[in-house]
Amino acid sequence: MTDRPGFTDHPVWELARFDGRLIAGEREFRGKRFFELRLWAGEQGDTPTQKGVTIPPEQVRALADALRSYADRRDAAALATRA
Repeated sequence: MTDRPGFTDHPVWELARFDGRLIAGEREFRGKRFFELRLWAGEQGDTPTQKGVTIPPEQVRALADALRSYADRRDAAALATRA
């Protein structure tokens, strides 16, 4: 992972896409910190776009729990269709 402007540390997740990179991590803007999932564009994926979502850092655990629950349900559904 690479350093990105505004991030307080290395991003925690990246996904290459045909139109750039989805990048997730904590950023700081105007003295406030937030967690962000945003599409970065450009040949190197180095330009943040307006396509993204930010949440307060204290809500990250709740989002992680919701994503884990979603993944568990998908895994269970996939196993059920194989049986």
